[in-house]
Amino acid sequence: MPICGQQRKAVPIVSVFLRLSRVKGLAMSKGKVLVIDDEYGIRSGVDQILTLEGYEVAEAETGKEALAALDREPFDIALIDYRLPDTDGLTLLQNIRKRNLDIMTCMITAYANIETAIAATRQGIDFFLPKPFSPEDLIGVTETLIRHKLLRKEAEELKKAHEASLLALASEKSQTHSLVTSLRDAVLVVNRTGEVVLANPAMGKLLRKEEDSLLRKPAAEILAAEPFAPIRAALGQATGENTVFEIEMGDQQFMVSLTPFHSERREVLGYIATISDISEVRRLALEKSRFIRTMIHEFRSPMGAVKSILEVALDKSMGDGLEPYLPLLDRAEKRLDGLVELIGNLLSLSKIEAEGKKKVAFEPVDASAVVKEVIELYREKLQARNLRVEVQMEPGIPRIAIPADDLRTLLVNLIGNAVKYNRDGGTVGIQANRLDGKARIDVTDTGLGIQAQNLPHIFDEFFREKRKETRDIEGNGLGLAIVKRLVERSSGKIEVQSTEGVGSTFSIYLPLNPLR
Repeated sequence: MPICGQQRKAVPIVSVFLRLSRVKGLAMSKGKVLVIDDEYGIRSGVDQILTLEGYEVAEAETGKEALAALDREPFDIALIDYRLPDTDGLTLLQNIRKRNLDIMTCMITAYANIETAIAATRQGIDFFLPKPFSPEDLIGVTETLIRHKLLRKEAEELKKAHEASLLALASEKSQTHSLVTSLRDAVLVVNRTGEVVLANPAMGKLLRKEEDSLLRKPAAEILAAEPFAPIRAALGQATGENTVFEIEMGDQQFMVSLTPFHSERREVLGYIATISDISEVRRLALEKSRFIRTMIHEFRSPMGAVKSILEVALDKSMGDGLEPYLPLLDRAEKRLDGLVELIGNLLSLSKIEAEGKKKVAFEPVDASAVVKEVIELYREKLQARNLRVEVQMEPGIPRIAIPADDLRTLLVNLIGNAVKYNRDGGTVGIQANRLDGKARIDVTDTGLGIQAQNLPHIFDEFFREKRKETRDIEGNGLGLAIVKRLVERSSGKIEVQSTEGVGSTFSIYLPLNPLR
């Protein structure tokens, strides 16, 4: 269950009670965490989850409360919300850095985009966690930040003991080596002569080499590939300042942070290069932006049409009688019905995303009963278009391991599409059988079909084919997106085969109930 950043309610923590046995009897805290967020649900949820993991947690609702707490006592980690009642996360971060506190920081926000992530990193943020996030994500980030802090402390101690070289970081400090090895980000440590003295497995994987083979080699040599040119340039300049920038490798984007080590005389002893994969953050930011733009359009279009119709009626442009306005009002009603359907689909998508793959109790469902129920819903539309329905259900097929409401929603969307995009006098086929331990349900139509270039996109939110044949068919492009998410939530899959002008077949594969 993700920790939702949009509702003011306590976060469900049932799933984390399973970890209680790991923290019973814990003699000392793993670390102290300050949660800075104006939403009670976030603060309470983070508090409960991290407390069960063995951390001490304090809460602050505003930036002012947070700074007061930091002045009173030391903390290992600060989780900072980007939007606070009295300030923003970046300004609060600046005030924290001015205090020169030995604290790791993580920005948590529902307004995640790559620009915010870059701005926060440039101001010294250590991690960026978009809302909503799961308990596992929160625990993983917290553990990573604690490891980073330990690594930084170890590195400072080594710097004082070995001003001449950071080579001892690899050979003399096994604990530090273990910490670096456990980090998910790629880490490379370079001494003042440009020689690699430490690399973790993540860096070896990025460079497609064993990390031990990188030691004692010039950084310029192992970073010779073109995508690493900015890193080579930054190491060559040796400004002695923390540097953050982006690089690209194929279709992946990475954020690079170069952190120098100084002697007591402010001489640069070496650099730690951390390379983080931000491809998913960028993808989510782009998807969110596209989704919002499309959603605004989908709302604006029907609302604008209804507004125009109401203006005509209110101005009595067609006379005082009611009869001339009835066709217009009928169109307005249909547009409003479409808007209601759009809102319902958006709520369904939101619910599915919020629940994720959370295990819920349900009774396995009889596919035959649900198929009959959905066909009955479309009985009038089938008769109006003279569509024939052919149903073939394998005898004795076990119940399917999926909630009845989910299967009903799947079939309402698939059979509804088979009716909408069919030809008058055509056929709607529903077939179910067992295949390789799963239930396979096919929904077939003899309608318009889907153009080959559009097949990879039909499960995208708001996607609809732009063809003259589909211009007058109502829909919002969310039905198949909902279908795909429901199928995947039940550990199933969905496939489609379609020929333009001939028809389409959607096949869903769902697990069978092992107990029949």
